[in-house]
Amino acid sequence: AKCRYGSIWNVIRFWAMKVITLAYMLGIPIYFHGVLMGLGLFVIGHCACGELLATMFIVNHVIEGVSYGKKVSSEGPNGNEKVVKPSTMYGDTPMEITQKDAMQRAIDKKGNGDIVLVPYNDWAAVQCQTSVNWAPGSWFWNHFSGGLSHQIEHHLFPSICHTNYCYIQDVVESTCREYGVPYQSEKSLFVAYFKMLSHLKLLGREKSE
Repeated sequence: AKCRYGSIWNVIRFWAMKVITLAYMLGIPIYFHGVLMGLGLFVIGHCACGELLATMFIVNHVIEGVSYGKKVSSEGPNGNEKVVKPSTMYGDTPMEITQKDAMQRAIDKKGNGDIVLVPYNDWAAVQCQTSVNWAPGSWFWNHFSGGLSHQIEHHLFPSICHTNYCYIQDVVESTCREYGVPYQSEKSLFVAYFKMLSHLKLLGREKSE
């Protein structure tokens, strides 16, 4: 691949944008409010925005019930790539339970448990197993978070504008339920945040012998 910065114009654009960014984020505030106030606003703004962005992301991937993907280079018995199931910190795989539930629903509805079993390491299934939504269907929180409140849809459909996530969320959830793929969502950001803190506490505990 050709190096983007092999072009002198891209190098000029890179440094020009750095100068422009520093000018409006540091230069203008310092000019109107003084050095201390300007620097203070710069630091506070970055700390606030950084904390907000970190919060929007961590509750979607580091939380109770979420699975963690694994990658191995070993081969299965037939010489194919070994299927590794995403699992929680306890080693269990929630998708095993959701698939059994889906099969039981199919038996109750159709009289047989014939459903298309999605592989544990299927790309789309992994996105659902390793992501968590919060405040699903809420247009306000969807807009506030830039679509990150619908993290599952964000991973599955990266080319769709985030303003549409709250409209397709119920379709994605019902499809996951039909095929036995986990779809975890929390009632609100606050519920997700406290579950994330609890999960971090568990992850930080010393492993018992």
